[in-house]
Amino acid sequence: MRNLKEFSSDTEAVRLPPRRDVAVTSRVLAVIDHPVFQRLRRVKQLGPISLIYPGATHTRFEHSIGVYGVALEYLRALQRDPLSKSLTDADLQVCLLGALLHDLGHYPYAHNLEASHVGDIEMPRHEELAADLIFGRFKYGRAARSLASVIEAHFDVTADEVVGLIATPASSHRRPERRLVASILSSGIDADKSDYLERDAYHMGLPFGEQFDRQRMLSTLVVHPNEDRIALSMNGRMAAETFVFARYAMFSEGYWHHTARAVAAMVEEALRDVRRHRTWEQETLVERILGQDDDAFLAAMRADAPSEGAAPALLSALTGGQRKLYKRILTLTLAYSDPSLRTAYDRIYVLERQDLDLLRRELCKVIEAVIGRPLHLWELLIDTPPRDKDHVEPIDVVRDGAIEPLAQRSQIVRGIASDFVKVVKKIRVFVSPEVRAAMDAQVPRRMLERRLVETILDFRVSSSSQQQLFDRSR
Repeated sequence: MRNLKEFSSDTEAVRLPPRRDVAVTSRVLAVIDHPVFQRLRRVKQLGPISLIYPGATHTRFEHSIGVYGVALEYLRALQRDPLSKSLTDADLQVCLLGALLHDLGHYPYAHNLEASHVGDIEMPRHEELAADLIFGRFKYGRAARSLASVIEAHFDVTADEVVGLIATPASSHRRPERRLVASILSSGIDADKSDYLERDAYHMGLPFGEQFDRQRMLSTLVVHPNEDRIALSMNGRMAAETFVFARYAMFSEGYWHHTARAVAAMVEEALRDVRRHRTWEQETLVERILGQDDDAFLAAMRADAPSEGAAPALLSALTGGQRKLYKRILTLTLAYSDPSLRTAYDRIYVLERQDLDLLRRELCKVIEAVIGRPLHLWELLIDTPPRDKDHVEPIDVVRDGAIEPLAQRSQIVRGIASDFVKVVKKIRVFVSPEVRAAMDAQVPRRMLERRLVETILDFRVSSSSQQQLFDRSR
């Protein structure tokens, strides 16, 4: 791994919180200084979470450099393992560039919006936009030289190789060496999680992400003897357990905090409403969001919104110095002992957008009967957690040459994996502050919750949603 020395010589240091210096060479700086990478200075790492934790205003720019630094530490740690000796200089360069550029395609509220549809437009995934930005396919950020040409002028790899590492699942790479370095960016203990857990916790003022022992993880990092990916020796078990717990706690208290989910639901509903009144091609929409920071994105939506309706009502609560956020009136999890509450959770979880809107209308009727006035549909929102996070990524440990999943040996990890789905993944029903106040003045909270649950259980879903419900129950 002689090329790792080149990433530590003739260096400058980028100083990042919390007290972490990242060494960068002149050729790495050439990538960082490109306009499409500098754009990340304007994209918040955690979007709406700064409304709950005021310190969480750090950016994707900071995180991306942090992941690069952690990936460099991972590669250095693997030098001890004989199974890593086949890694070439090109493998190392692709890994480090992939770490630096893995979030290049992020845009404001991307994690909240990229899994949703805006009218007939599917919001793009940031991994796909990264490739377009690297090759200069958008008008936005187009410079005299594309980032692809900068990469190929300063490194001994092609831009296609870097894009492939970012966009391709780790297990799908043809060469075992690329599968190994890809696992440094995407696995149960990858460099991305290692950086964002610590960094986000620091900026949010939470202790959880700073409690896992990264140095112990690094000292026990090994190559999986059978599957071309990173693992830990048995001596890293405790470090891995605290890593898994840190991620669990950060999702519970930070990323999926109820207020953050309320803001995300408000933004998504507002964008849907704007899209109903404005005709955009997908490329036009992408060009707009790439050129905006979080606040400018909301302001631009407000300017595009009609004078009345969902978008102006929702966005006025989030812009212009306002913080009038929606309030919870019902929370459902699979941890409840009452089977009717678990059934209500399952019924909502599988609903397609059309069915979800119909259910919202039925729930509005329940509230209308209580407060004595009609509700606009946008005054009630249902937030369903992302369906692609139904498990904790596996971590393997090696002992005396034998490999086994950490969850098989650790009751702690098994419990966390179970609780992540049962406890952390909540479905919430939100209403505007005015509606919540009117409800509280009329009926006890528990009584209304029961009426809402009964309405959910009586709701007749479409055949496609019914099939998903059947598949989920199998």
